[in-house]
Amino acid sequence: MKKIIALLLVLTMGIGLTACGSKDTSKDTSKDSKDEKIEIRLLTRSAGPSMSAQIFRDILKDFEEKHPDVVIIDESQGDESSFNNKLKTDIASGTLPNIFRIQGVSNLGEYIKNGMIMNMDPIYEADKEWSQGLTEGAVNYYKVPGFDGSYGVPAESGLIGVFYNEVVLKEAGIDKFPETWNELKAAIEKIKAINKTPIALGAKSTYMAGHLHNNILYKWLGADAPKALGDRTMKWTDSEVVETLSYVKELYDMGAFPEGVAGLSDDIVITQFLKGEAAMIITGPWNIGKFTSEEETEYYNDIKIAKFPYFEDKPQFKDHDMQSINPFMINGKLEGKEKEYTIELMKMLTSADAAKRYAEEAQSIMPRNDMVLDEGSLSKLFQDVVELSGTSTGIAVDVFDFDPLASMQDRTRNSIVGMFVGNTPEQAAQEIQAEIYKSK
Repeated sequence: MKKIIALLLVLTMGIGLTACGSKDTSKDTSKDSKDEKIEIRLLTRSAGPSMSAQIFRDILKDFEEKHPDVVIIDESQGDESSFNNKLKTDIASGTLPNIFRIQGVSNLGEYIKNGMIMNMDPIYEADKEWSQGLTEGAVNYYKVPGFDGSYGVPAESGLIGVFYNEVVLKEAGIDKFPETWNELKAAIEKIKAINKTPIALGAKSTYMAGHLHNNILYKWLGADAPKALGDRTMKWTDSEVVETLSYVKELYDMGAFPEGVAGLSDDIVITQFLKGEAAMIITGPWNIGKFTSEEETEYYNDIKIAKFPYFEDKPQFKDHDMQSINPFMINGKLEGKEKEYTIELMKMLTSADAAKRYAEEAQSIMPRNDMVLDEGSLSKLFQDVVELSGTSTGIAVDVFDFDPLASMQDRTRNSIVGMFVGNTPEQAAQEIQAEIYKSK
């Protein structure tokens, strides 16, 4: 049955790509006619009542007012399932929108081969005032192995770092957040000595264990390691990869996590952190609202952000970080005025002015380093996250983002959690690698 399902998926994708590849673009180019308005269609996740979605819609409205010969058709979907279904239908019918998004990188190769995604490098080169404000690491994330060029414009990001309670660290005699791996281990021992949990981690929500390992992997092997694992030039059972799993196990063995970590959910450990029962938590900017809320925690002025500590032996990866990244992509089959307008709209959506609005009004981070923010409208914690996010020279999201096997999300995270219930790093690595062998 598994083989049949796999075959159907391949056929569905093939039909979609064939349909897209054979799309007659003559209809599109006819939109350059003076008597017909040019349609620009978008399919993103920017929908719903959020301030972030409102800013997105404001920019689209501004663009329409600037260009009366353009009609914007915004088909964005806030719900993930609805979005995925709509995108799948558009691909299969050969009606890919002008601007859209595809999450992950490993699956972009087929779209690039079929000319469905525009290479942004010539656009970046032609307008450096716009492109050079985008952070280097975020742009490089969409350089797909095996293809020249860049195939996505990063529109939203944020450091997945270590949020820490400064009061608890000082109580433990730690005046400065640990910058290196050995300093982190020394800090953990000091925090345990005052009967506090060093790192709030709930492995029942397996993403938390996954994010911990991601941070370790990128600090040890660099942000390109997921690409090597995805294209199979690196194996999970390679000694250097097993070593990254060993560091997770080392933290567990030394008591860095709450008792019963394997059975705890993220809600429980976030509450522990908010109450000051835990000193650190590895998470992203989506929790800043909780951390700066007087109603949520008495430590609303004491929670700070830092990068995950780097390894003393690997200083070259000090600024290789895990971030969340959401892109916009441009349909590679556009031509003429429609192409020109779509590129212009892309620049407006990802400009320094747009980034400033997203940050100040929606507490959302666009990966740019040239926006000047009004500090009075932002929490200090948010400003620090923005600043740190802009210093990443290498960026990766989840390690399975570059893996062509959809099952690797669950496989990698479950095997990492397995080390909290008795498995060794070698067993975890073998389990993950076996998933790859099984698919062949």
